[in-house]
Amino acid sequence: SARIADLESGRDARTKGSLFLQTLSDSTRAQITDKISAIVTDALQKVKDKNLEFKMQLSTERNQTDLKFFIVDKTTKQQYDILTSCGGGIADLVTFPLRIALLLKWNPELSKVLVMDENFKFVSVADQEMLGEFIRQLSEKLGVQVILVTHSATLTGKAHRVFEVTKKGKDSQVEVKP
Repeated sequence: SARIADLESGRDARTKGSLFLQTLSDSTRAQITDKISAIVTDALQKVKDKNLEFKMQLSTERNQTDLKFFIVDKTTKQQYDILTSCGGGIADLVTFPLRIALLLKWNPELSKVLVMDENFKFVSVADQEMLGEFIRQLSEKLGVQVILVTHSATLTGKAHRVFEVTKKGKDSQVEVKP
Protein backbone atom coordinates (compact mmCIF):
# COMPACT_ATOMS: atom_id res chain seq x y z
CA SER A 1 0.00 0.00 0.00
CA ALA A 2 2.85 2.44 0.80
CA ARG A 3 4.60 1.36 -2.41
CA ILE A 4 1.44 2.11 -4.44
CA ALA A 5 1.15 5.54 -2.81
CA ASP A 6 4.82 6.27 -3.68
CA LEU A 7 4.27 5.22 -7.30
CA GLU A 8 1.14 7.38 -7.60
CA SER A 9 2.96 10.31 -6.03
CA GLY A 10 5.83 9.93 -8.52
CA ARG A 11 3.38 9.70 -11.43
CA ASP A 12 1.62 12.83 -10.19
CA ALA A 13 4.94 14.71 -10.01
CA ARG A 14 5.89 13.57 -13.54
CA THR A 15 2.48 14.67 -14.86
CA LYS A 16 2.82 18.07 -13.20
CA GLY A 17 6.37 18.44 -14.53
CA SER A 18 5.26 17.49 -18.03
CA LEU A 19 2.40 19.99 -17.92
CA PHE A 20 4.75 22.70 -16.68
CA LEU A 21 7.22 22.05 -19.52
CA GLN A 22 4.43 21.98 -22.11
CA THR A 23 3.06 25.30 -20.82
CA LEU A 24 6.55 26.81 -20.88
CA SER A 25 7.09 25.55 -24.43
CA ASP A 26 3.75 26.96 -25.60
CA SER A 27 4.50 30.31 -23.96
CA THR A 28 7.96 30.51 -25.56
CA ARG A 29 6.55 29.65 -28.99
CA ALA A 30 3.90 32.35 -28.63
CA GLN A 31 6.51 34.95 -27.64
CA ILE A 32 8.73 34.07 -30.60
CA THR A 33 5.89 34.10 -33.13
CA ASP A 34 4.65 37.42 -31.72
CA LYS A 35 8.09 39.03 -32.07
CA ILE A 36 8.61 37.71 -35.60
CA SER A 37 5.09 38.77 -36.61
CA ALA A 38 5.73 42.28 -35.27
CA ILE A 39 8.91 42.68 -37.37
CA VAL A 40 7.20 41.46 -40.56
CA THR A 41 4.06 43.53 -39.88
CA ASP A 42 6.28 46.59 -39.46
CA ALA A 43 7.77 45.96 -42.91
CA LEU A 44 4.35 45.49 -44.52
CA GLN A 45 2.93 48.63 -42.92
CA LYS A 46 5.92 50.84 -43.76
CA VAL A 47 6.31 49.65 -47.34
CA LYS A 48 2.94 48.43 -48.58
CA ASP A 49 -0.15 49.38 -46.54
CA LYS A 50 -0.74 50.48 -42.93
CA ASN A 51 -3.72 48.10 -42.70
CA LEU A 52 -1.76 44.91 -43.42
CA GLU A 53 -0.78 42.57 -40.62
CA PHE A 54 1.42 39.45 -40.79
CA LYS A 55 0.10 36.44 -38.92
CA MET A 56 1.66 33.14 -37.95
CA GLN A 57 -0.73 30.35 -36.98
CA LEU A 58 0.92 27.61 -34.96
CA SER A 59 -1.03 24.42 -34.33
CA THR A 60 -0.28 20.93 -33.08
CA GLU A 61 -2.17 17.85 -34.15
CA ARG A 62 -1.12 14.30 -33.30
CA ASN A 63 2.19 15.61 -31.91
CA GLN A 64 2.97 17.33 -35.25
CA THR A 65 3.52 21.08 -35.23
CA ASP A 66 2.28 23.05 -38.21
CA LEU A 67 3.02 26.71 -38.93
CA LYS A 68 1.07 28.75 -41.46
CA PHE A 69 1.86 32.28 -42.64
CA PHE A 70 -0.69 34.72 -44.02
CA ILE A 71 -1.47 38.41 -44.26
CA VAL A 72 -4.66 40.02 -42.98
CA ASP A 73 -6.10 43.37 -44.04
CA LYS A 74 -7.24 44.84 -40.71
CA THR A 75 -10.03 46.89 -42.31
CA THR A 76 -11.61 44.24 -44.54
CA LYS A 77 -10.49 41.18 -42.49
CA GLN A 78 -9.54 39.55 -45.80
CA GLN A 79 -6.66 37.06 -45.68
CA TYR A 80 -4.01 36.97 -48.40
CA ASP A 81 -1.73 34.17 -49.42
CA ILE A 82 1.86 35.38 -49.22
CA LEU A 83 3.10 33.45 -52.24
CA THR A 84 0.44 34.59 -54.70
CA SER A 85 -0.31 38.16 -53.60
CA CYS A 86 0.93 41.14 -55.62
CA GLY A 87 2.77 39.08 -58.23
CA GLY A 88 5.29 37.79 -55.69
CA GLY A 89 6.15 41.24 -54.34
CA ILE A 90 4.57 40.44 -50.97
CA ALA A 91 6.62 37.23 -50.69
CA ASP A 92 9.80 39.20 -51.46
CA LEU A 93 8.85 41.79 -48.87
CA VAL A 94 7.93 39.27 -46.15
CA THR A 95 11.04 37.12 -46.53
CA PHE A 96 13.45 39.95 -45.68
CA PRO A 97 12.30 40.59 -42.08
CA LEU A 98 11.81 36.84 -41.62
CA ARG A 99 15.46 36.29 -42.50
CA ILE A 100 16.55 39.07 -40.16
CA ALA A 101 14.45 37.60 -37.33
CA LEU A 102 15.87 34.10 -37.90
CA LEU A 103 19.42 35.42 -38.11
CA LEU A 104 19.06 37.24 -34.80
CA LYS A 105 17.17 34.47 -33.01
CA TRP A 106 19.18 31.43 -33.98
CA ASN A 107 22.64 32.82 -34.75
CA PRO A 108 23.14 35.84 -32.47
CA GLU A 109 26.88 35.14 -32.19
CA LEU A 110 27.39 35.61 -35.93
CA SER A 111 28.74 38.88 -37.18
CA LYS A 112 25.16 39.78 -38.21
CA VAL A 113 25.78 40.02 -41.92
CA LEU A 114 22.97 39.17 -44.32
CA VAL A 115 23.79 38.77 -48.02
CA MET A 116 20.82 38.91 -50.38
CA ASP A 117 20.90 38.47 -54.15
CA GLU A 118 18.05 40.09 -56.11
CA ASN A 119 15.57 39.33 -53.32
CA PHE A 120 13.28 42.22 -54.22
CA LYS A 121 12.92 41.68 -57.96
CA PHE A 122 9.12 41.35 -57.73
CA VAL A 123 8.58 44.37 -55.48
CA SER A 124 7.00 47.18 -57.49
CA VAL A 125 9.09 50.25 -58.24
CA ALA A 126 6.50 52.31 -56.34
CA ASP A 127 7.19 50.27 -53.16
CA GLN A 128 10.98 50.18 -53.54
CA GLU A 129 11.50 53.70 -52.17
CA MET A 130 9.88 52.82 -48.84
CA LEU A 131 11.49 49.35 -48.88
CA GLY A 132 14.96 50.87 -49.21
CA GLU A 133 14.25 53.16 -46.28
CA PHE A 134 12.91 50.24 -44.21
CA ILE A 135 15.98 48.09 -44.96
CA ARG A 136 18.26 50.92 -43.90
CA GLN A 137 16.34 51.67 -40.68
CA LEU A 138 16.06 48.00 -39.65
CA SER A 139 19.74 47.43 -40.41
CA GLU A 140 20.74 50.39 -38.23
CA LYS A 141 18.29 49.56 -35.43
CA LEU A 142 19.31 45.89 -35.14
CA GLY A 143 22.99 46.27 -36.00
CA VAL A 144 22.76 43.95 -39.01
CA GLN A 145 24.83 44.63 -42.10
CA VAL A 146 22.79 43.97 -45.24
CA ILE A 147 24.71 43.35 -48.45
CA LEU A 148 22.15 43.61 -51.20
CA VAL A 149 22.87 42.62 -54.80
CA THR A 150 20.38 44.48 -56.98
CA HIS A 151 19.81 46.20 -60.29
CA SER A 152 17.37 48.64 -58.67
CA ALA A 153 18.61 52.24 -58.64
CA THR A 154 15.79 53.04 -56.22
CA LEU A 155 17.10 50.56 -53.63
CA THR A 156 20.74 51.55 -54.10
CA GLY A 157 19.72 55.16 -53.56
CA LYS A 158 19.04 54.34 -49.89
CA ALA A 159 22.28 52.42 -49.29
CA HIS A 160 25.10 53.60 -47.07
CA ARG A 161 27.59 52.54 -49.72
CA VAL A 162 27.20 51.30 -53.31
CA PHE A 163 29.66 49.20 -55.29
CA GLU A 164 29.00 48.85 -59.01
CA VAL A 165 30.38 45.72 -60.60
CA THR A 166 30.81 45.66 -64.38
CA LYS A 167 32.42 43.08 -66.60
CA LYS A 168 35.31 44.27 -68.79
CA GLY A 169 36.37 41.43 -71.05
CA LYS A 170 37.16 38.48 -68.80
CA ASP A 171 37.51 40.60 -65.65
CA SER A 172 35.06 42.20 -63.26
CA GLN A 173 35.66 45.80 -62.34
CA VAL A 174 34.40 47.25 -59.05
CA GLU A 175 33.74 50.95 -58.67
CA VAL A 176 32.63 52.70 -55.48
CA LYS A 177 29.71 55.01 -56.24
CA PRO A 178 29.22 58.30 -54.37
